[in-house]
Amino acid sequence: MATRLETLAFSLIHQTEQPALKEPPMRIPADVLAALSGLTATDGHRLMLIGPRLTPTLYRRVNEVLEAVGGRWSKTEGAHLFPVQAAEALAPVLATGEVVTLGEKRTLAQYFPTPEPVVDRLIALAALEPGMTILEPSAGSGAIATAAAARGGIVDCIERDPGYATVLSDTHLARRVQVADFLTIPAEPGFDRVLMNPPFTRGTDIAHVTHALRFLKPNGLLVSVMSWSTTEQTGCTAAFRKLVEQRGALVEALPARAFAQSGTTVDTVLVTIPASRPADARPTVWPTRDIPAQGAAELGSPADIAAEIVADLRKTVAAFEEVAAALTKRAPTTAPGDIEAS
Repeated sequence: MATRLETLAFSLIHQTEQPALKEPPMRIPADVLAALSGLTATDGHRLMLIGPRLTPTLYRRVNEVLEAVGGRWSKTEGAHLFPVQAAEALAPVLATGEVVTLGEKRTLAQYFPTPEPVVDRLIALAALEPGMTILEPSAGSGAIATAAAARGGIVDCIERDPGYATVLSDTHLARRVQVADFLTIPAEPGFDRVLMNPPFTRGTDIAHVTHALRFLKPNGLLVSVMSWSTTEQTGCTAAFRKLVEQRGALVEALPARAFAQSGTTVDTVLVTIPASRPADARPTVWPTRDIPAQGAAELGSPADIAAEIVADLRKTVAAFEEVAAALTKRAPTTAPGDIEAS
């Protein structure tokens, strides 16, 4: 039996996003539709493939449709499991011959769940302590909020979609879940940390992060996933880059395809921005395609840098002296006048 949480999640992912679609659903190919209608059997929340074994290509396409309507393959069960009755989930597909894939839904909704390795790195950069107040704006299904709460954080979430907000509320991990568009919420500077993975389209991540900084306490810290485009010097990023550098922020490139499992291969970075510039802040180092910097460069003080330069020069002088000494030993002992003219 599916839990209420599973049913709500299913309803959100596979129903509430569809009214916002700007493109028509994918027409299911005839061979895939034939397999779904003639080579499957349902039993409650389970759907089994029956009859002749599908070719790898056909199975992949059938599986894409099943996943789009909420099915997940279970090796233990030997079936696709659904959070609702499997026949109920499949019925609209068989009736219309159309489906909106998960990738299309996530792209249109600009929702790409934060993978666990990214969450782990984000949490590490946040340097959380038990009892800290934490805000996750545009919380989605709460991957970041869950990790923050597990470390003793007091978490508030803002999520514009009522379905996701209900899912978050049912987990009881957050102190408060507010249903709203984050950009419309007046700033309340009462949080020790803001942890986020905002939407990226057309610089939306810059707008979200800039607004989120207003929610920090004077000694607070924001850590956010952002699009790689924020690292590039353009008219659209100039003001944000200036803000980042003024705060002494750290910018760390995430590995390529860090979000591939969530449905996008866009390059991303983690940006760590303090509410105010620390006294010991070092210059912000922006990652490049050739050198994906891991945070700020370890630059020493001017005196330390000068000492290193002097030491290097001394080593160079010593090396030249050794070369000169070697050349002197190898020089001919005859005087110029002793050389016979030919």
